[in-house]
Amino acid sequence: MMNLFPLIIFTCLLAAQADAEPIDTGATDPMLAAASVPAPVPEPVKGAVQPAEIAAASNPGLPATQAKAATPSALPGAGLPQWPTPAGQVSAAPATLVEVVDPAVQLPPVSVAPLQVVPLYRQDELLDWIEQGRHLKQVKQDRCQLTQDIEARANVMKIPSYQFLWGDMLAWGVCVKPDAEQGVKYLWAAADQGLAPALEQLGRYYWKGILVQKDLLRAETLMREAASQGLLKAQLEWVEMLLAGLGSPLDYEEAYHLLHGAVIGDKALHGRAASLLSRLAGRMPANAVARAKAMG
Repeated sequence: MMNLFPLIIFTCLLAAQADAEPIDTGATDPMLAAASVPAPVPEPVKGAVQPAEIAAASNPGLPATQAKAATPSALPGAGLPQWPTPAGQVSAAPATLVEVVDPAVQLPPVSVAPLQVVPLYRQDELLDWIEQGRHLKQVKQDRCQLTQDIEARANVMKIPSYQFLWGDMLAWGVCVKPDAEQGVKYLWAAADQGLAPALEQLGRYYWKGILVQKDLLRAETLMREAASQGLLKAQLEWVEMLLAGLGSPLDYEEAYHLLHGAVIGDKALHGRAASLLSRLAGRMPANAVARAKAMG
């Protein structure tokens, strides 16, 4: 018994040492294995937008070397592995880096009303506007588009109606810089060619002292000439001048004849003409009035 005791003690020590050492069975803890293996670096996907390309797209003038430096490597999650985008799914860049503009989308065109081309005034319609006193209003209504044409026909072609229109535009600064002196010159140019409205207007200007100094003799002469051409406005004003003491009593019969034979559709003007004729007849002998009425 005394010889077996040391052997038993030695056996117990061996068993205790075996229990303290880990037994390698060849198995590995999955969590520990994943932590010890470095993360794989993904290869770039063919056709995918790379960070450097994103930086270059958002800054067209940025050199390529700076574009690489501008790669968002410091963004959150930049050190984590980036897995390829699954097939069929579009890879979108961060909205803060790239502004996507669809080239097919266009802004609606701005609606601008086109400027309507105004045809050159016909001679008859221009004379109509002049007699009605609306020629300057028509030029402004047409946005002054014919200013150069009007000047050319007045200055180069010397058409009386256009000389009158251009003269009035200059005199009153319609579509051009005001120049009363040149305006009156063009009115005289039209009057010298026998244009009745120009004769009447100049006669009225000299009568009233508009733009020019009063000259009653010249005013009555111009107005008589315009009235003899059948211009109703001049016929009314000539009778008014004669009643105001201008001209000669020898002109009464002719003035009465012209106004008495005028066809007047406007009621107001018709009443004005009747009143003037009545007043003029009161200064004429009865036989002179009869002759004036009978004149063909």
